[in-house]
Amino acid sequence: MKPKVLVTEPIHQVGWNLLAAETEAVAWAGPQAAPLAQALEEAQGVIVRSARLPGDVIRGAKQLRIIAKHGAGVEKIDVAAATACGVVVTSTPAANAQSVAELALALLLSVARRIGEYTRDLTLGKPQLRQAYQGIELQGRVLGVIGLGEIGLRVGRLAGGALGMRVLAYDPYRDPWPEGIERVRTLDVLLAEADCLSIHVPLMEETRKLIGPAALAWVRPTCILVNTSRGEVVDEAALAEAIRGGRLAGAGLDVVVDEPIRPDHPLAGLPNVLLTPHLGSVTEDGLMRMARAAAEEVLRVLQGEAPRYPVNPEALVKPNR
Repeated sequence: MKPKVLVTEPIHQVGWNLLAAETEAVAWAGPQAAPLAQALEEAQGVIVRSARLPGDVIRGAKQLRIIAKHGAGVEKIDVAAATACGVVVTSTPAANAQSVAELALALLLSVARRIGEYTRDLTLGKPQLRQAYQGIELQGRVLGVIGLGEIGLRVGRLAGGALGMRVLAYDPYRDPWPEGIERVRTLDVLLAEADCLSIHVPLMEETRKLIGPAALAWVRPTCILVNTSRGEVVDEAALAEAIRGGRLAGAGLDVVVDEPIRPDHPLAGLPNVLLTPHLGSVTEDGLMRMARAAAEEVLRVLQGEAPRYPVNPEALVKPNR
């Protein structure tokens, strides 16, 4: 009998094709059809995109061997509970890097040239004279990258190579340090020197509200902030206050705290703020790579092989229940 794999949300067909050859892969119909805990009762593997996997659900899935995250962030998965149960958690850390990096650059360019602001005014039937949308060139300006993983590194290299920006980065965990990007040892120095900021950190306790009132006090009033990581990394109330008060020139956000974003979000409609609905990885190429990578991790574990990108490698040496 083939092992059962549950897929909680739609994935690219290439992932389904890989699973179909070796497993009984089924799509979760959603909580209105069956609770996730019930859907996982006979599953040996699960591919999850944005659904939450709390500890009680993981502990109740007695046959589960692998949780494959379709993407990089695993904050919605109780990794500690999975480890205690001998369930390996994997991710696809580089699969969406180019897609997210390109969106970060698109947001930066759009805010720098006030494209979103003009589009909004035009849609409302209130376009102003073009001088009202005067922007800035990015060549020669300083880009500060917070978090120099796969995505942050690509953003830095794209901005430095294609736009001629001077790129600084802050990442206390990056070693060795890549060539072509200046290392800054403290976050406040980076904030004070940057003309533009691009955030690429995982969500954990030390990064929650990393950009809040204290951080924003260091930032130049001409600075542009871009966030494609997680909404909780930025204190949205403090950011809105800084923009309204003229202490920040603009922002491009692909992520907010409460998603999906609502039309009455406090940042919606503010001058030179561009909001997108967490679509950094939503490209044909990115979705294909993530689906393939997640499916391959499931197959490796179910076939007794080691996964390439384990989040909790200690679970590999712990007997499964």
